Amino acid sequence: MCKGAGKMNVIRRVQIALIIILFLGCVPLSGAEAARYSDVPETHWSAKEVYYLSDLGVLKGGSNGKFNKDAPVTRAQAAAILVRAKKLPLDNVPNPGFKDVPTSHPFYKEIAAAVNAGWFSKAGSFNPNGQLKRVEMAKITAAAFSLSGSVPVEWEDMARAHWGTPYVSSLVANGITAGYTATKYQPSGVVTRAQFAVFTARALNSKFRMNIVAYPKKAAQGIFYPQFKDTEGVRDFALLNEEYAEVGRELVSIRKEVMDLAKEDSSLGKYYQYTVSYKVTRADASYTSVVFESYQYTGGAHGYEQLFSYNYDVKKEDFMSLDDLAQKQGYKRAVIDRINAQAYALAKKGRISWEGLESLNEHQQQFYMTNTGFVMYFNPYEYGPYSDGIREFALPYSLVR
Repeated sequence: MCKGAGKMNVIRRVQIALIIILFLGCVPLSGAEAARYSDVPETHWSAKEVYYLSDLGVLKGGSNGKFNKDAPVTRAQAAAILVRAKKLPLDNVPNPGFKDVPTSHPFYKEIAAAVNAGWFSKAGSFNPNGQLKRVEMAKITAAAFSLSGSVPVEWEDMARAHWGTPYVSSLVANGITAGYTATKYQPSGVVTRAQFAVFTARALNSKFRMNIVAYPKKAAQGIFYPQFKDTEGVRDFALLNEEYAEVGRELVSIRKEVMDLAKEDSSLGKYYQYTVSYKVTRADASYTSVVFESYQYTGGAHGYEQLFSYNYDVKKEDFMSLDDLAQKQGYKRAVIDRINAQAYALAKKGRISWEGLESLNEHQQQFYMTNTGFVMYFNPYEYGPYSDGIREFALPYSLVR
């Protein structure tokens, strides 16, 4: 090959490389890369929903490159987001006549479209800059996506006669929300932009919805128990729900016994009490896990608080012990060693006392599950003094399976 031909080949390769670079620079970024907000990392709990809606053009961030995820969503913004999600036409929509939403308002068309669709009520004012409340979110989301279905939910902070209960019930039945806590919906709470993104994504696309939802039922004043529903209608939780209803009745019975004892104690009886609350720490197609925390005082220097839990295998339709969860031979030794290591490290720092765990045989029910692992717990007086309180040890599933 002559030297001229070699130079031509080099030039040609450089030209091709430049063309590729220019081409790649002009190709639109994929949806996953198109919108990225500095305040919504991939690890954030709302990231998938935020970027899904952003890629569809439903959500828009601020000029500062942030989504402002923790900022309250306004009523005007909520109207705009839902109108974009439902792709409502914005031309020739009747003016709703709000005195605080002139035709020059940046979201006038979206607000008019949302009101005309029946999602927001007509009134003298719209309050476009007002912070959207959770109960309002339920109403407009249920209306915008024509959600049907309900569950007999009984919130601690929201009466069944509340005007928003049917809308909230519909959202729960469809796997869009499960409440602010296990027993409270917090109807007057403010909805953040991240939260509204998650609610909207779940309503728009069923792949984001919760397949298994938990909702509270009231056993007596101040005592609630969980109920479960498969939003896909595949699994029947009737037997599990009846088991928890029985738990609720037992808790009411315990409180009655405490209050009956109070009548017999003329000096301290007025201080007697029994309270109980619960958290649903896992609820999916594989397992449900519920942990209760109770406190009772029946005289003496102090009361007594404790945890007790119920872990349920959805596929086998049965409650589980630690042995049922484990799949590895010799798992007990690994769990004991890990707990002792954590406990002695805390004891070395003076945070707890620890007498040393030697066996799991008496603690087969003393755990609850999360999405990432399980937690073993020990109540006051177990391997330490009362002053240590309840001790909990987070463990990975890899220890047992």
